[in-house]
Amino acid sequence: MTFLFANSLLAQDRDLLNVNYAVSTLKYNDTVANANLFDVKLKLPVFQKKQHTIVGIVGYKNLSLQNFPADHTGNLHGLTLQGVWIYKLSDRKSLTFFAQTGLFSDLQDVSGKDFRYTAGLRYRVKHSEKLRTGWGLAYSRQFFGNQIIPFIDVDYRPNDKWSITGQFPIKPKVLYHFNDKWSAGIEVSADASSYRLSATESDNQFIQVNQWTGLAKLEYQFAKNWELNIGVGRNFRQSYKLYDDTATTPWTVITMPLGEKPDPIYEIDNNGWNIQVGILFKPF
Repeated sequence: MTFLFANSLLAQDRDLLNVNYAVSTLKYNDTVANANLFDVKLKLPVFQKKQHTIVGIVGYKNLSLQNFPADHTGNLHGLTLQGVWIYKLSDRKSLTFFAQTGLFSDLQDVSGKDFRYTAGLRYRVKHSEKLRTGWGLAYSRQFFGNQIIPFIDVDYRPNDKWSITGQFPIKPKVLYHFNDKWSAGIEVSADASSYRLSATESDNQFIQVNQWTGLAKLEYQFAKNWELNIGVGRNFRQSYKLYDDTATTPWTVITMPLGEKPDPIYEIDNNGWNIQVGILFKPF
């Protein structure tokens, strides 16, 4: 939330380890291409006392672009370090503040231009045993400009069989729980991220990635604290754009630019299949 939209702690606070692998397909000029994404996040509890909880999150992602044009093809990397402070206002209310810095590039010749930054907050309320909501706003300094991400965090479980969870509009999920181990449903997710290319070989150009994905999901708890999830669906919007270093859009709301958009050097815009498999570790 690749970067990422708001951070991963907000939607599923209990996930200490999250490993995910996704394959996206697309076509351009009669060529079939793949974008393979490996993403891992590890949460490290740092401090907890009374109303205060501090958590660190370390993340790594690898985006491998296969059969793309020469300026696109290769491996792009994201290394992130995130800090989260949760302040408990009462038994039912809390405030979360988060900040992230990350290196997003092809790692050919790393410089200060390869770093991105994100910060934000969330106000969360426990309305009842069945419903929790959070209202948040995140700001991200992307290579393509300033990005604003408003979101609503929902955890609604009307009964033992159904749940509606996630961040709206960027990652909502609806599940039907057959039993304690098996669940199935649908998920929609959005991603807007950017990666800096080599200063020597590519003059600090950057690649901007936008995706909106719909998935059918299957989740299986195969051990007490471990969960396997599989998703199959479509990227109903998917674009990979190559820009000059100077090309910026002043402001973007999620994936929607405000004002005039710069022209990319090259653009691939196509829908396609998306297949995902992931493993979660939830000790609580």
